[in-house]
Amino acid sequence: MKFNKYSLIGLILLISCSIGTTNWNDHIDANSRTQIKELNNKLIEALQEKNSRKLKEIFSDKLNKTSAADLDILLAKVENYLVSPNFKILDEYKTNAAIGTTTSVFKGVSGEYDYKVNFEVMNKETFVSLILNEGISSTTLLTCIYGKYGDDWKLNILQIGPYSIFGKNAVDFYKQAKADYEKGNLIDAADDIAMVQQTAAPANEIFQYQKDEEMKTFATKVYTEANKIFHLPLKVEAINTNPKIYNISPQVMNEGIFPMVTYISKINLKDTVSLKNENEELKKIIGTLFPGVDKDKKYVFFQVYNEIPTGKTPIEHYGFVLNVRAQQNGI
Repeated sequence: MKFNKYSLIGLILLISCSIGTTNWNDHIDANSRTQIKELNNKLIEALQEKNSRKLKEIFSDKLNKTSAADLDILLAKVENYLVSPNFKILDEYKTNAAIGTTTSVFKGVSGEYDYKVNFEVMNKETFVSLILNEGISSTTLLTCIYGKYGDDWKLNILQIGPYSIFGKNAVDFYKQAKADYEKGNLIDAADDIAMVQQTAAPANEIFQYQKDEEMKTFATKVYTEANKIFHLPLKVEAINTNPKIYNISPQVMNEGIFPMVTYISKINLKDTVSLKNENEELKKIIGTLFPGVDKDKKYVFFQVYNEIPTGKTPIEHYGFVLNVRAQQNGI
């Protein structure tokens, strides 16, 4: 198995673009901000309660029509995203642009963490509210785009997705990937990029970092080099039972993000004694096979299968943990 290529969905504009007048955060009139705050509170309450009726009261007619088939799916999954009762505004924008065009609001264009929000203009007045739901290990972004209908604001677009993990967003993971690459830790750099992929598009094509192209270019560079050096699946000939490593990926745990080494063994999973002996041998040489994978980390996790999982149905497997510090201390 090759390392997966990192890609971000690019926005394809099929209609004309428009640049309107935009105000942001404290520059937005107080009345509009108060109205949107009330709607945001209703939205959060409805999501937490999984109350479709309350959501539909906030939605515009168009969103009610387009979301009808997916609303139950959204509500069923929402508890996986809204991980805490703590919400705060990341940024807000109010813009005027021509209806029927597409437009973007910008955090900035040259700052390290700058981004833009792209959307189709459905109303003369549009309000973009970006809300963070901050948990212990992860933060979710709610991208809410409201349109002004007469005197009322209604929700035209709602996107919910992962914004950061353990306080690091996509740009932070990108910076970490570059640092690991410079150290020669190619596996760590590849894992960092996998985390970039998880956090770079919390609203799909609507939310886009200004460093998007730069991150994609670097990702291609890292994965190309990784695929040349590490040929997966890798048959471990240094171990008599010849386990085959077919994947290394980042695993998010309560204590942090750690490498997960997945491999196939010829040993029956029920023979846990032999399985453990094989894994002990693998632990001793994993840092030789993949330089840096066991450096500056507390744990390396292992999952062993008797056949490669397809992802379609659960397959029996067994897990092991390498406590790096204990190993270094000879424990």
